[in-house]
Amino acid sequence: MLNGKINGIKKSVLNMLEELYEINIEKDRIFSYELVERMNDITKILKKEISVAIDRRGRIINVAVGDSRSVELPMVDTKERRLSGVRIIHTHPTGNSKLSSLDISALIELKLDAMVAIGVQETIDSIKVNIGFCDVYNRKLITNEMKNIRVKEAIEFDLLDRINHINKIMDEIQVYEDDIERAILVGIDNEKSLDELEGLTEACGVVTIEKVLQKRNKIDSAYYTGKGKVQELAYLRQVAGANVIIFDDELSASQVRNLEERVGCKVIDRSVLILDIFARRAKSKEAKLQVELAMLKHKFSRLRGFGADLARIRGGVGTKGGVGSRGPGEKKLETDRRHIEDRIDDIKAELEKVVNTRVVQRENRNKDNISKVALVGYTNAGKSTLRNKLCDVSSTNHVNKGGVFEADMLFATLDTTVRAINLNDNRKITLSDTVGFIRKLPHELVEAFKSTLEEVIEADLLLHVVDAANEEAIAQINAVNNVLGELNAQDKNIIIVLNKIDVADKDNLNLLKDSLKGQKVVEISAVNEKNLDRLLDMIGEEIPVKFIEKEFVIPYDAQALVSMLHENCNILCEDYKEEGTYIKAEVYDEMYNKCKEFEVQ
Repeated sequence: MLNGKINGIKKSVLNMLEELYEINIEKDRIFSYELVERMNDITKILKKEISVAIDRRGRIINVAVGDSRSVELPMVDTKERRLSGVRIIHTHPTGNSKLSSLDISALIELKLDAMVAIGVQETIDSIKVNIGFCDVYNRKLITNEMKNIRVKEAIEFDLLDRINHINKIMDEIQVYEDDIERAILVGIDNEKSLDELEGLTEACGVVTIEKVLQKRNKIDSAYYTGKGKVQELAYLRQVAGANVIIFDDELSASQVRNLEERVGCKVIDRSVLILDIFARRAKSKEAKLQVELAMLKHKFSRLRGFGADLARIRGGVGTKGGVGSRGPGEKKLETDRRHIEDRIDDIKAELEKVVNTRVVQRENRNKDNISKVALVGYTNAGKSTLRNKLCDVSSTNHVNKGGVFEADMLFATLDTTVRAINLNDNRKITLSDTVGFIRKLPHELVEAFKSTLEEVIEADLLLHVVDAANEEAIAQINAVNNVLGELNAQDKNIIIVLNKIDVADKDNLNLLKDSLKGQKVVEISAVNEKNLDRLLDMIGEEIPVKFIEKEFVIPYDAQALVSMLHENCNILCEDYKEEGTYIKAEVYDEMYNKCKEFEVQ
């Protein structure tokens, strides 16, 4: 029986192909002169690749016809940790015997005993062949290729000795545990973006085993990458032992479905990965509600077409629904839609209560005439560390309320915290730490966290914290500005805080500062508390509440005002006189109005 593209081939040539099944090969030889000669002659007639599969007994078990790029390969059982017992011999009509990427991928995926390419020539003496073998390196299957050898040399090669050697090594390969998620990362932007994606997978406890970058001008609507690259990913997944493939951009529902069918494992995108991290890191009730809301919105946007079934959920990072059937499946889809819509409404109602509480708290702070400062920036830029250090150096931190969690990881902080601190001139401000931003941040997250990010929207001043030691700092600044744009907060008064200058490369730091000319910039090291006083001074210069210098004599029966002046204003001079306490101080308008009747004229 012949396989492949045999339509249109003359009967006489089909007979020649059928007769290949009658050739017997010695068990310890790769092929025979007769087989090479016949395959060479038939290929010259057809100008198409032909392929034969040979088992360990030397019997030809499959003959196939392909084109200049591929041939149909036989089904081979590859479950055991041993070679399959099949070798493939195929021709290259171009005369070049080099193994193609598909040849090498098939060799590894099918665990072939050997993959042989015959460079077709006019005479057998001119023919060169390449032979690929499986090998093992660092507990992974790799390939070794014998290149441009003559037919005689190939026939004399001891194939069985090679097979036994590889099988022995493969028996010793440790099998990965099934519960460990091992990922291949795929992107089309640049290596830096893939490195960041690797950081995200690490934050989810997923092991990255391969990174694949394909430069493309635009995303393929069906497969994200090209079809050829998808086929390579399928081979790579099996070779590397991966059980999830993560893409660096958001995928549509159809792209996920098409990719999973092709590569044979779970496929998720950057958005799902970020949502998963948020779900793991959320601690407060509000953060958990916001993450659930974002996840539901993400699912709902992909619940289209028949057969989406949320009842069957797979475990692991980025879990998603399976596929149902038509008819009852469509009813199930409508039920799922209704449940999701109801839950979204419930979460929004609960978050509305939280927002109302925060509004009351904010109004109380406004009554106290306290300026609001919010920390924003790329994830892992050092916002939480800076917030904790500023609280430590603040004289108002008499009561220890505890610092926010800080760590060298992406999205260490999800919950917004607000603390009052004192500036160098004794004015109070509130300092808010917010969730970090990132490139390609899912829109659902921006929407869900808007209640938290109201601290950014309502702030009088933003401190945009930048990791000055990161080579991608400029791109990260742009990513933060994009999210601020989504929040309509891009026109806020902003101080750029270049953090980590103690470990930043001087040349990169100078380039960064050149790109920020004309903006308000301060260089600090939060960890080493370098230039924090300078930062506090700049905050004092930029916040809207200004001090004016005034003198008062406060009667002894109104000494509560003296305490208020000490707590909220900058005391320049104090003395005790017969009529009361003399105070010279820098005060803001509201405090001045309270003490105005005691002002020294």
